[in-house]
Amino acid sequence: MKVIFVLHSHKAGGAERHLLQLMQGLATNGVECIYAGPLEGWLGEQLQAAGFRCEQISFTGFFDLRSLISLIRLIRREKADLVHGHLTRGAYYTGWAAKLAGVPNVATAHSTNAGKWFGRATRIIAVSNAVARFLVTCGYPQNRIRTVHHGVPDYAALPRTPRETMRAELEVDDAPALVMVARFMPAKGHDVALRGLALVADKRWTLVLAGSLDTAVAREMQLLAEQLGIADRVRFIGHRDDVNNIYGCADILLAPSRREALSLTLLEAAAFALPIVATDVGGIGEAVDNGVTGLLVPTEDPPALAQAIAALLDNTNLRNRMGRAGRQRYEQLFALQSMARGTIAVYEEAVGRRMP
Repeated sequence: MKVIFVLHSHKAGGAERHLLQLMQGLATNGVECIYAGPLEGWLGEQLQAAGFRCEQISFTGFFDLRSLISLIRLIRREKADLVHGHLTRGAYYTGWAAKLAGVPNVATAHSTNAGKWFGRATRIIAVSNAVARFLVTCGYPQNRIRTVHHGVPDYAALPRTPRETMRAELEVDDAPALVMVARFMPAKGHDVALRGLALVADKRWTLVLAGSLDTAVAREMQLLAEQLGIADRVRFIGHRDDVNNIYGCADILLAPSRREALSLTLLEAAAFALPIVATDVGGIGEAVDNGVTGLLVPTEDPPALAQAIAALLDNTNLRNRMGRAGRQRYEQLFALQSMARGTIAVYEEAVGRRMP
């Protein structure tokens, strides 16, 4: 099966990492993968470095006729079996292009707040049950929606910098290290994390925040850490591609999100046997088994977050037990191969035949 993937992006984020990992997983299962989209951004550069065929198409806004024509020509030239769009813009262009080129198309919805332009998809993939429920409320027929949970590579099995070396590089001492791997945007709740940690300032901890610092939110968080009197215990390390090194030096993952479909960082952290403290929103409860692999708290509640963090800071055995359970859950439900198999099953439905 030959599939063309469409995602308009210039930055690194969850959807971009998802598509990179999905294409890698599908390729190992015999799917011929071609990417169409901007090549000058993080995703285009990563896919080219990984050896995938890539076609530069800008997809500027939602009324870029030139890009639509380019995609239609690419579909016909490659004799693609299927087109797979991601996010609303990808769904919009693949919906029209596939219809005009006469091939089926699949669209993946990555969030619980963006539900437009999926109507022309032969099948809609939701990355969590929470997203699937959201799509139904938007009016899409349930019989066209399939949930395929994210799956991530086993980063814990990759070579990485020794733990103590990495902690020294990040200026993390022997206190428990909490980590957030997330873009600095209001939905991720960095401010909730900082306010929660300020409430347990009497305990030993260091917070490592991995994410690009070129945003207003990042600057606001640096200022907030100073205002709360915890700036000396927070490490703003910028965007990192070596997430395996970051997880490998951590003790706890934080995800105090205000909105989340199904965060890749939750699954990556589970692969590293990290216990998780997160808010119970969106699809987070599908990734974190509350009380077993981590602790879930209400959103917008720094005191509740502080209480959960304190429970893990005070109990090494609890951290280790939850981390081991998280690793088992990752292996059973969220490995890369599980996502690849689930996606291929949707493709087979869309094209009306089974792959050999």
